[in-house]
Amino acid sequence: MTARDLSRFLGVSEKEVYDHLPHIEKSLGLAGGVILEPARCLSCGFSFKKRSRFTTPGRCPICRSESISPPAYYYSGKNTKKFGPPTDADESLTAINNGLERCREMDEANFHNSDSESVCEFKEDQLIPAQEERIRKVIKAMVQSCSDDKTVDHVGAALIPSKDEIIRILGILQDVLFPGFFGRQELTPSTLEYHLGNELVNLYEALSVQLAKSIRHECRRTDSLCVKCVQKGREEAVLFMEKMPELRRILALDVKAHYDGDPAAKSLDEIVFSYPGLYAIFVYRVAHELFIRNIPLMPRIMTEHAHSLTGIDINPGAVIGKEFFIDHGTGVVVGETTNIGDRVRIYQGVTLGALSVPRGSKGGNPLRGHKRHPTIEDDVTIYAQATILGGETVIGARSIIGGNVWLTSSVPPDTTVLIEPPRHVFKDERNR
Repeated sequence: MTARDLSRFLGVSEKEVYDHLPHIEKSLGLAGGVILEPARCLSCGFSFKKRSRFTTPGRCPICRSESISPPAYYYSGKNTKKFGPPTDADESLTAINNGLERCREMDEANFHNSDSESVCEFKEDQLIPAQEERIRKVIKAMVQSCSDDKTVDHVGAALIPSKDEIIRILGILQDVLFPGFFGRQELTPSTLEYHLGNELVNLYEALSVQLAKSIRHECRRTDSLCVKCVQKGREEAVLFMEKMPELRRILALDVKAHYDGDPAAKSLDEIVFSYPGLYAIFVYRVAHELFIRNIPLMPRIMTEHAHSLTGIDINPGAVIGKEFFIDHGTGVVVGETTNIGDRVRIYQGVTLGALSVPRGSKGGNPLRGHKRHPTIEDDVTIYAQATILGGETVIGARSIIGGNVWLTSSVPPDTTVLIEPPRHVFKDERNR
């Protein structure tokens, strides 16, 4: 009789039969025998073509679960013979049911001679009917919730860009804009053209698809009729790639600014490889080029990816000049309408933000499209944890903003702004 026969007549899963097989065999005198048909996996359904001599569940080479089914078993009594499937009148059916029930009730200590504190961790792979019905109700409720205007979903709408593909595009761009650092590193002058050619073709193919999806999504969202999303995506991809040589020159100045501003930097290579500030700036400069071309979704997906990796949140709409330096970087926030001049240095925890949206304004619409974030002129240094808020706030050129300063008003050029030193209290512990 096979384990499949036992599971069918007992009303349990095959896995349960195998989980308790040693105890059933022991109580009924069953013993494993030669498999008469190909074994199969109870988890993934993979069927083995070769006949094997499994006598207990083994490990599946496909899904790696320990649920290989050896389908044929023999009785091993005084008169050893092969039995077919049991019938309802078969006395062995009652005995097997009783043995299975005893197996369920007895703990691991009784069956396996282990510590009495251990409890048999029997795993049922079938849902209890009551639980299955509850899960069905959850599924039905979730489907119904998708028709509720107050919830958020993207069912039946235009294709949206793939976040995974956009992250892959950033990887290609990092390799192309910093050749020899990432991806293929054994580049030589003779192989550079072939390598860049291959990478730029891959970039064009991936970028044009995601740009087309972004444009199409915006058309559907605004109920606009667009029949040239694919063509526009391809054209925008080419326009972006034409700006890449200039992007390389600007990023080189950012690398130099990091080297000049951080005495701990041992080389330019160290900065390119490991500085989170430079990575956040690289992603921002790529995303900003797409932002100014009015590409939806993609620029923000890019900068939020960099935010999740570095803790530096730079909105792609911000305008940032050359030789921008972010030291350490964790907690830096640069808002959408921020203007930053050339050779600006900021440290960790700096916020260039907006004043709070008035209560009762739906989605911040009264301020949407207006300048809400400060302007930082050339050669300004802003130290850690400083907060500068408001669209009318201007920090004049060559000014220094000290740590923990809170500003909502403008500062003239060549000004140093510091908070008053806190009053320290020293206690002599020896005289207590």
